[in-house]
Amino acid sequence: METVYLNYFKGIISYEGIQRIETNPVPHSAFREAITNAIVHRDYSTGIPIQVKIFPDKVIIYNDGRLPENWSVQDLFETHRSEPHNPMIANAFFRAGMIESWGRGIEKITNSCKSAWKSKPIFEFKRNCEFSVAFDTINIAKDTIKDTVKDTVNGVQGKMLALLSENPRMTAKKISLELGINERNVKKNIKALKEAGLVERVGAAKGGHWEVKK
Repeated sequence: METVYLNYFKGIISYEGIQRIETNPVPHSAFREAITNAIVHRDYSTGIPIQVKIFPDKVIIYNDGRLPENWSVQDLFETHRSEPHNPMIANAFFRAGMIESWGRGIEKITNSCKSAWKSKPIFEFKRNCEFSVAFDTINIAKDTIKDTVKDTVNGVQGKMLALLSENPRMTAKKISLELGINERNVKKNIKALKEAGLVERVGAAKGGHWEVKK
């Protein structure tokens, strides 16, 4: 994890007062949970290591492992019992406080991404032996925004909410350049978001920041 975050991820820097905040392409808690799950559920008999592939727009974690008999990927998204492929490793991780005693790994990964306003990861199981989880590192979580604010905002405003969530100190000029619209339109939409109670300006016009009401 340290190798990936230090050498491959480019975080977005923002500030709250004098505190420096770094927002990563993949939430740390979601990535940690995915790696932990891969170690616990890996099929070590194949000799194939856990693989982390990093692309410009996504990160994919591959792992040789098998689902319990008669299970599908969809079962992982529903309430289910914990049935680790390697119960002794799982027990060691549980005693170390690194995992819980029953199957909430997929739920925790998904909720972590949702809380950070990131797109939902994609889980796949192929050839009855290869499990993967893919994190989108570029696209904003349009589904999360839609679920959160429903029909209160339009498409442009939804994108603005995502940008301000990533970088609360974005100026109207920067938003204009990012979305390809003029500053007058940006200010008009910010006013609408403020009136809807979805964003609030904290501090002065210069030096302050935006607070998105999640």
